[in-house]
Amino acid sequence: MSTRIWTDKKGSSLRLRWNLDGKRYQLALGVKDDPIGRSYAKMIAGTIERDIQCSNFDKTLERYQNSNKRNRKPKAEEPSRLTAVALFEQYAVVMIRDKDLAPGSVHRYKAIASKLRECLGDKLALSVNDSIAKNAVAVMTETLSGQTVKTYLFLIRACWDWARDKYHLTGANPWGDCIGRVKVQSTKQVKPFTIAELQAIIAAFKCHSHYSHYTEFVIFLSHSACRIGEAAGLRWGNLGADFSTAWIGESISRGHQNKKGTKTGKTRTIQLSPTVRSMLADRRDRMNPQPEDLVFPSPKGLAINDHRFRARAWKTILESCQIEYRSPYKIRHSAISHALSNGANFIALAEQTGHDKRVMLDTYAHAIDQECLFVDIG
Repeated sequence: MSTRIWTDKKGSSLRLRWNLDGKRYQLALGVKDDPIGRSYAKMIAGTIERDIQCSNFDKTLERYQNSNKRNRKPKAEEPSRLTAVALFEQYAVVMIRDKDLAPGSVHRYKAIASKLRECLGDKLALSVNDSIAKNAVAVMTETLSGQTVKTYLFLIRACWDWARDKYHLTGANPWGDCIGRVKVQSTKQVKPFTIAELQAIIAAFKCHSHYSHYTEFVIFLSHSACRIGEAAGLRWGNLGADFSTAWIGESISRGHQNKKGTKTGKTRTIQLSPTVRSMLADRRDRMNPQPEDLVFPSPKGLAINDHRFRARAWKTILESCQIEYRSPYKIRHSAISHALSNGANFIALAEQTGHDKRVMLDTYAHAIDQECLFVDIG
C-alpha cells in the first residue's frame, strides 16, 4: 500500500490530499497557512498515516475532522480503536488551535507525541493503566531529564482529563501518580564562559568566512545578558537616542514573534555599556535602518532563528576555538556571573536581566565574591 500525503493551499486555507488504494482523498482543515496552521496540518497528516499503517483508516474522514470542529462528539466506536498517541495528537491540535500557542509550545506538543510513540507504540488509549504508564515514564527517564519528564507528564495528564468527556475514558487518570514519582535532581552548575573564552569566541566570529555576520549579535549578548530571543527581537526604535539604553519588551523564538513579548511577559529597560553603545552607533551608520527594523537580522534580512544559530554558527565557532560546548544561552549565564563576581548589586542586576530576585540569588550565589564579608570588630 503506497500513500502520498502533502499540504496544499487553496486561498488562505490549508488542505490535505493523499492517494490510497487508487482513490484520491482530500480534507479541508479550515486553518490559515501560517506556522501554527502548518504544524496543525502536519499533525493531522501524521494521524492519517499511522491509521493507514495500523488498518484503522476512517474512509469517511469524520475522525480527522473531529479535531477541527468544536463541540462535536466522537462516534461511539472511536474510543475502542484510538491509540494513546492518536489521542494525544487530537488533544494537541485542539490546544494549538484554541490557545493560539507560540511555536515553542507547538514544538513541545510534537515532542511529547513522538516520545509517547517511542514508549507506547500502538497501544490503545483505553488500555493504558497505571502499570503501562509507569513503564512508559521509566523509558522517558532514560533519555530525558527529570524536569523535562515532569513537564511532559503534566500535559499528558491534562490530555487524559480532557478525553474523559470526549472519548469516554473511565477510572482514575493513569498518569496522575506518575508525576510524584519522578525525581528532579538539583541542576548541575554549568561552568560560565571565562572572559578569555568570550573574547576568543567574538574574535572567531569576526574572522569566520560564513558567520562573521553574527559578530555584533554575540557582542551584544555578552555585554547585556539578554536572552537570545530578546536580542533577536530588538528593534532600532527600542534603543535610546544615544544608545545608552534598550527597551526589552519583544522576543523572537525559532524566527517567530513571541506573543507574550518576553519569556516572563514583563518589559524592562537595560543600561548599555560604552562598548555596545559605540558598536550600535557604527552599525546604525552602516545600515541606515528604520525604527521598526531589527537591530540584528539574519544574513537574509529575516529574524535570527535561535535553533539554526546554535546548530550551525555557534557550534562551529566553539569547535574552531576548542572551547567546551555550552549552549548560546550560557552567554547570559556568563555575563551575569561575571557581573556579580565584579561586585554588582544583585537586586539591581535582577532588574536589568529580568530575573526574579530570589531565583537569581539561588542560581548565582556561587558567583558572588567568597571573601569574608563580616566586619572585624577586634
